Amino acid sequence: MTIKQVTQYLEQKFPLYLQEDFDNCGVQCGDVRQEITGAMVCFEMSEQVIDEAIEKGCNLVISHHPLMLKRGICKIVPTDRVGAMICKALAHNMVLYSMHTNIDSGEGGGNDVFAEKLGLQNVKVLAPHKGLYRKLVVFVPTDHAEQLKNALFEIGCGVQGNYDCCSYTLEGNGQFRPLKGSKPYLGQENQVEHVEEERVEVIYPTGLQHTVIQTLYDNHPYEEPAFDLLPLENESRTIGLGRIGELPKEMKAADFLAFLKDKLQLPPFRYAGNTEQTIRKVAVCGGGGSGFIDLAIASGADAYISGDFKYHDFFKSHSGTLLVDIGHYEGEFFIKNIIFNLLNEKFTTFATLISKMEVLEIEYF
Repeated sequence: MTIKQVTQYLEQKFPLYLQEDFDNCGVQCGDVRQEITGAMVCFEMSEQVIDEAIEKGCNLVISHHPLMLKRGICKIVPTDRVGAMICKALAHNMVLYSMHTNIDSGEGGGNDVFAEKLGLQNVKVLAPHKGLYRKLVVFVPTDHAEQLKNALFEIGCGVQGNYDCCSYTLEGNGQFRPLKGSKPYLGQENQVEHVEEERVEVIYPTGLQHTVIQTLYDNHPYEEPAFDLLPLENESRTIGLGRIGELPKEMKAADFLAFLKDKLQLPPFRYAGNTEQTIRKVAVCGGGGSGFIDLAIASGADAYISGDFKYHDFFKSHSGTLLVDIGHYEGEFFIKNIIFNLLNEKFTTFATLISKMEVLEIEYF
């Protein structure tokens, strides 16, 4: 089995097109065509993790945080932290791979698990993705419509929530006139041709557009098929950053903070707000979610839990929303287990391990 087969499976679960614009999910370096010998899962890549993978015979290292974001790096040298990791990984024929905001946003990913750990009910996406899908409208002869639709469904078109093979068809009459030099599927040069056609509409993830167009040309009988690609502004109900839901029972803020500390086994954390208020509606966002404080407040959250809040962010607790900064790592460390479980349940031909060499330890004096 190749590393590419493994990463393709992960990308079926958490497609790369779910990542934020600034992000750099997927392969960081290495040749995915090689046979896999083992996978090492970590939260943050480090030389120590790579050494551990080498020792355990793993040639695939999967982290949550990427080595670099889209701004990239200008040079790769062993004296630089990132460069040293890349050089060592390539010297040992390893592939470094990251699942960051794609697994944060996706169904069953980090934020869903975060909400689940707190027992939230009626969970919704806090910051839904927009523009995630587009619509293909294509005109095809009736006797080729099913073939074309099936080919489009096969590559991932027509998926809406828990439904697939979704499309809309309208029958009509098309016409065209083949000109000199054309190679028409039917009709004769310089004569207007009329044909029974179907207007087929399907949605598709924006990231699949190149594949969608190629599949259309491969499965359409016309030399020049007529089609439209339409942007959609629909918000996704299942994809996006953060989650908001309700506790099974309301509780005083002070009790909620103790509940939170116990459920996530947290070290000391920061918060601001009235500890006598009642908490029922709770918003969460793993990692650094200070940018969603206003959205959590506007959504009516009694409490918002995330990480990387700045000093002035806490003043927004005056709105009545309890703001809790549990830390960046503490809100998404469990993503390692999501990746581990995906691989361990799917593949039995190689070992999947969770790194024991996470090296960033922040101490309090």
